[in-house]
Amino acid sequence: MVEIKRIRPEQTYELRHRILRPHQEIKDCQYPGDLDSTTSHFGAICSEQIVGILSVYKINHNDIDLPNSWQLRAMATAESVRGKGYGAMLIERVESTIADQNGQCIWANARIHAVGFYQNLDYAVIGYEFDIPNVGPHQLVYKQLSTVSATN
Repeated sequence: MVEIKRIRPEQTYELRHRILRPHQEIKDCQYPGDLDSTTSHFGAICSEQIVGILSVYKINHNDIDLPNSWQLRAMATAESVRGKGYGAMLIERVESTIADQNGQCIWANARIHAVGFYQNLDYAVIGYEFDIPNVGPHQLVYKQLSTVSATN
């Protein structure tokens, strides 16, 4: 059984490092905005272990003409739980949380191999592939929240 709940920023660092940034120092896994009052961090907890993470930051994107937007960042799941739906559960919880705050849009710089995951959750792709130095190729994805129920 998995539980999705809010966690502290520092509880995300181990998975950020292991899954997303293994070639960097763990200190580099603390991102600007992690400690902002508008930022939230979520964990998928299974058997008292954090097996999935997702952070969300209140920030608009210049290429998306929707105010009150939020950025998904640092989404990762442990290899041992991939394909079990925990990532989708994290996204659903974040969408519900943002909808409760009258958010209009969620967007992310998705790694190329994860774009299909977001598309399966009704995220649209904007523009072309781009490279984030020391991380790799990405594409911008977003979802307008007008169709998301705050009771999800």
